[in-house]
Amino acid sequence: MNMAWADRWLNQTFNRCDLEGLRKMYHPQVRFADVPLGLDLNGWDAVAGFLGGFFVPAAGSHPFIPSAYLGNEREGVVEWTWQGVMGELDLFSVGQATPGKRFSVRGNSVFRFDADGLVVEERDYWDLLTVQNQLRTAG
Repeated sequence: MNMAWADRWLNQTFNRCDLEGLRKMYHPQVRFADVPLGLDLNGWDAVAGFLGGFFVPAAGSHPFIPSAYLGNEREGVVEWTWQGVMGELDLFSVGQATPGKRFSVRGNSVFRFDADGLVVEERDYWDLLTVQNQLRTAG
């Protein structure tokens, strides 16, 4: 994979809330971990449930801007910046809803792909405390 793949994954699918487009990029038995949130999910249905939670209006807006790809066609890392605007849901255990508050955090997603180019494993790393602190102090 390469930066064009990262752009398709984030800008052309996730940022457009295109769950069907994302499904086409993942193996049905994908293993997915969001390390800061303590999530370890198995299978597309579980992953879709998690990712789809960011697409509901009450979640706010959660665009990711890809900045780099390091790897090859079987494994790689996408570096990104997450620039969120919160909705009514307390997605990050701040202790209260923070509608309209903004945050920005850098992170990366580590991927493994099968021979057909489908994601078979994804591990996301970002700093939850940075997001919580920004939401608690945002004006």
